[in-house]
Amino acid sequence: MSSTLVSIIVPCFNQAKYLLETVESVFSQIYSNWECIIINDGSTDNTKDVALDLMKRDKRVHFINQDNQGVCFARNNAIKISKGKYILCLDADDLISPNFLVETVKLIEQNDDIKVATSTVCFFGRRKGKLIPKSYSLEKLLAHNQLVVTSLFRRSDFDRVGGFSNSMSEGFEDWDFWIRMIKDGGKIECAEDAVFYYRLLRSSRNSNIDNEKESRLRFKLWNNHKELYSKYFVDPRDTFEYAKIAQSKEFKIGKIILKPLRIIKW
Repeated sequence: MSSTLVSIIVPCFNQAKYLLETVESVFSQIYSNWECIIINDGSTDNTKDVALDLMKRDKRVHFINQDNQGVCFARNNAIKISKGKYILCLDADDLISPNFLVETVKLIEQNDDIKVATSTVCFFGRRKGKLIPKSYSLEKLLAHNQLVVTSLFRRSDFDRVGGFSNSMSEGFEDWDFWIRMIKDGGKIECAEDAVFYYRLLRSSRNSNIDNEKESRLRFKLWNNHKELYSKYFVDPRDTFEYAKIAQSKEFKIGKIILKPLRIIKW
């Protein structure tokens, strides 16, 4: 079962306080044929010390340093020196279930058409919740990012698409990467028994994206794939904007207020 090497890529920028817990979730994997590459992206905390201690605990852990260049450069640089057939990117504050590699490797090896093996997502930290897996398609992926970055893919496909685009260093780099991964064909499948634990912090790169920045990043994404976007008409119910409205407090309060009126009407 564990004949194929998986390279787990952990970029870290000033997240030393979470790094130990993250890598311990790697140590707990039932699937044993992995290497874990921690790349320190110019941290000013004790990331290096934590990483070196982890290396002493397990020879499958490797550590490299770089000047602060951002997560795209960090992931790309680490993947370039990796040796695994499969790649899993894992941010330094998140976790994976013990069966994560077993289930995702089993899934992706079933069919060469499967380009990405993702999982169930559970949120923890400032808010708890669960993301129920849905069907995946290129059309829906163009409308909104259906995937977390911690999804398994082949190293050969990483090389084919040229890795994470450094032009997306401000955000949405994983969204752009997944579009390039499947735009010429291929499937995304979910190993529902595997769980990715996504830590929600009060302040993070994603939570700090304001409307102006989001608009700028969306334009970059569209510009990167404008020929592809022009081929599809996306159902507005699948768009990111619609989801934000439907999940907003104002929309939910409005539904409660209007409910008696709907009952009277019908």
